[in-house]
Amino acid sequence: MSTAVVLPGIVGGLAFTAIVIAVGIFLDPGLSVADLTGNAGTTALLSTWWVFLVNNLFLAFGIPLAMLAVWAGHAWRPRWVLSVVGAVRWRYLGEAALVSLVFFGLATGIAFAVDPATAWAPERDAAIILVAVLLTTPFQAAGEELIFRGWLSQALGSWFAGAMVGAVVAGAVSASLFALAHGSQGPWLFADRFAFGVIASILAWRTGGLEAGIAAHALNNMVIFVPVVLTGQLAGALDPGDATWVQVASDVVVLALLVVVLDALAKRRGLVRTTTLPAGPVGRR
Repeated sequence: MSTAVVLPGIVGGLAFTAIVIAVGIFLDPGLSVADLTGNAGTTALLSTWWVFLVNNLFLAFGIPLAMLAVWAGHAWRPRWVLSVVGAVRWRYLGEAALVSLVFFGLATGIAFAVDPATAWAPERDAAIILVAVLLTTPFQAAGEELIFRGWLSQALGSWFAGAMVGAVVAGAVSASLFALAHGSQGPWLFADRFAFGVIASILAWRTGGLEAGIAAHALNNMVIFVPVVLTGQLAGALDPGDATWVQVASDVVVLALLVVVLDALAKRRGLVRTTTLPAGPVGRR
């Protein structure tokens, strides 16, 4: 039942986004339909502030969509998609964000420092893009996490009597669909995105909520987008095509270490990992 909410919502959101982008191309004086062919056209389009904003807002639409799916499809209050306590644990979310900032900040800083191609060449309207990055990326990340590690993982996990089996299957399937949802990509880039999906699922399982995954997802994206905007590489970051095995291995090491730290932090905070949902009339749990 909940799939009947999510799939039409995604299709409708994609259609609306396509219409908005088509109108934007017509209204943007810096673009013309004739220029939007080939790789150069793709780069020009993906480098605009409004395409970045529209893309982030579409992905943020996953927040209400996942909550609606839980309410309409499973007759649970939407808050239960967030954590086992039915709410966002804000203090832990903030701490996880700070830890993620340190990890991804160091990793990205090193990557840009050793790249000889890195040069100061800000995107057109770089200031506006940076504002969009800072204001909307957390919601974009939350939207993806609520759909893939929230609604989808809970729905898949409910098919299995064994909690461990359900968690493993849900983690593998949601990570695969998460990677595929990013569009055309090479095998190493798929592996990189799959690895992040698995890590996010492990964090949800180990902490009993989506806070750690949202924090890691949001800070990873924000830390990457800021330097690429300032070095004129936004289009390449949004549509990278593929990665190298070295990049994937480096990301997996960083993510594995991040899991260890965030898991330890959750234990120190005494976060609840499991709960028994209260019985009651449908729609009032």
